[in-house]
Amino acid sequence: MKQRFGFAQALLGDPKLIIVDEPTAGLDPTERLRFLNLLSEIGEEVIVILSTHIVEDVSELCRQMAVISKGRVLVTGDPADAIAGLQGKVWSRVMEKSELPALEAEHELISTHLLAGRTVVRVCADASPGAGFEPMEAGLEDVYFHTLRESRVEVAA
Repeated sequence: MKQRFGFAQALLGDPKLIIVDEPTAGLDPTERLRFLNLLSEIGEEVIVILSTHIVEDVSELCRQMAVISKGRVLVTGDPADAIAGLQGKVWSRVMEKSELPALEAEHELISTHLLAGRTVVRVCADASPGAGFEPMEAGLEDVYFHTLRESRVEVAA
């Protein structure tokens, strides 16, 4: 309710620009969807700058985005275009955690997560990274992690 009230207050002056910081953090799924719909409607007439770590919010709301890390703008553009740039290059496999160092030495690891106690990896590669890997649809989260990794590699060089 506080978020809605604050948002309503911001709209009272008929602004041309609204900046929202983590607007859906802490909301249950129903309220999150309601708030995203509200932001989307308002975004038809007002410029809305959305600051968030919730990648789904960006892909659902934004026609333009920027990935910023440590004060540097790493990438800008249409989220759909950024995702399209990784299509056909994202591969996934369930593996033992002990295999991760060898995989990281050979391939660009996008992300890892646990699924039912098993390690699931996502790798960026032009062709299959090896046995057991399956092609995956790229998503904005893949773009985010890929962009951050490229930035770290660039800074190290």
